[in-house]
Amino acid sequence: MSAEPLVVASSSIEHRRPRLGGWLMRAGFGAFVGLPGLIVTILAIAGAKMADTSVALSAVLIFLGILGLFVAPVVSLAGAVLTSLSLPLRSSGVLRADGQGLVVAQRGKEHHFARSAIEGGLVLPGTRLDGKRPRVELYLRNGSALTAEVPDGIAAHRLLDRLGIDASRRRVAVLCGSAYRPLVTGCVSLPIVCVLFFIPLGYLVTEYPGAHWPTGAFAWAVMLTMSFIVRLTRPHEIIVGSDGLRIRGGFVDQWIPHSQIHTIEEKQRELFLEVGEAGKPTRRVEVATGDPSFIMAVAGRLRLAIALGSNGAGGPPVGAELDPAGKSFTEWKDKLQALLLNAGYRKSAVTHEELFSVVDDPDLPPGQRLGAAMALRIAEHPDARVRIRVAADACADEAMKRALEEAAEGELGERTLRRVLD
Repeated sequence: MSAEPLVVASSSIEHRRPRLGGWLMRAGFGAFVGLPGLIVTILAIAGAKMADTSVALSAVLIFLGILGLFVAPVVSLAGAVLTSLSLPLRSSGVLRADGQGLVVAQRGKEHHFARSAIEGGLVLPGTRLDGKRPRVELYLRNGSALTAEVPDGIAAHRLLDRLGIDASRRRVAVLCGSAYRPLVTGCVSLPIVCVLFFIPLGYLVTEYPGAHWPTGAFAWAVMLTMSFIVRLTRPHEIIVGSDGLRIRGGFVDQWIPHSQIHTIEEKQRELFLEVGEAGKPTRRVEVATGDPSFIMAVAGRLRLAIALGSNGAGGPPVGAELDPAGKSFTEWKDKLQALLLNAGYRKSAVTHEELFSVVDDPDLPPGQRLGAAMALRIAEHPDARVRIRVAADACADEAMKRALEEAAEGELGERTLRRVLD
C-alpha cells in the first residue's frame, strides 16, 4: 500500500448521527407513553387522597407529568431532527485517507477520524432515479455516518481500500429502513390501541366500581402493546461479512452463510435472496428495502464478499488435526502444540501461509479456522495477531468474530470455542 495519502475532492460531505437520533426518538416516545402510565399506576396504588395530602408525592407526580407530556415530545422531535441533520452542515470539502485514518477538511476546519473508529463503509453507486453522483458512506463505531459524493466509483473503492474497510478486510453493518418508521407507527397506533383497551377498561370499571387497579392495568397494557409495536417496526440491521449475512431487527435475528446463497435478486427498491442448503428446497428471503442506490450498494457488497470469501485452500493436510471436534479443550491445545513440535509436521507441505489461508477462508469449518489461528499464535508468528484480527473484523458471525479476536490475543477460552462449535 502506498505511503502517500489518498486525496479525494467532494462536492458534498455530510455527517449524520442516525443511531443517536433514533435512540432519542425511542426514548422520547417511550417516556411519552410510559410516564403517564407510571403516574396512573402510582395513583392506583397510593390513592388520590394521599396524592392530595402528600406534598412530596404531588411534586413527584407533577414532575413526571411535565417530563412525559412536555419534555418527551421535544426529545423525540430533537431525535428526528438529529437523524437527518448534518453537523457540520453539508458542504463541499476534501477527504484525505492514509494508514492512520481519515481527515475531512470542510468549511475551513479539519475533522480527524482514526482508522479504528471507522467500522465499515459502502459505495453508493448513484442512479438515474435518485439523480445523485457516486457516494461513499462510512459508518463510525459511535453510530454516526459520514457520506461524501466522489467523482466516480473507482475513487470510492480506493478510499475504502486505503482505510482498510473493503470487503476483504472488514465487515459492514447498515440500517435498512427509515429511522422515522417506529415513531410514526407509534404515533398512529397509540390512539387505536387506547380505543381498543377502553372496551375492557369500561367493563372492569363497571364490574369493580371501587377498585383502582383497572386503570393501572389499562396503562400497563397500553405501554406493553406500544413497546411491542415499536420494536416490531424498528429498522433492520444488515451485516455483510466474509462469512455470511446477518439480518436482525425487531424480533428477527437471521444468519445466512454465503454457502447457502444461490441467487441475489435486485428490484428497484428491494433486495431478495434465494437461500437453502445443498440438496434441499430453497426459500426466498427479503434482505433490504430502500433507495435504488442503497439496494445496489448492499447487493454489490454481498456479491463481492461471496466472490472473495473462499480462497480455495481446502485446508492443510493436517486439517482434521486442527479441528477441536471430538477432543476436550485441553487435548486440542496439546495436539496443536505437539503438531508444531513434531519434526514430521515441519517437513510436511504445510506452511504458515497455508495456515493463514485457513484462517482467512470462511468456507472452511470454524474449528479448523480457530485451530489454525491458535497454531499460529503458539508458533509465535510475528504477523499472527494482526492477520487473525483482520479475519475477525471481516466476520458477520458474532460468535466467530469474538473467538478469532480471543485467538489473536492468545486468550481463546473454552466457553467461547464451544459457543462457535455448538
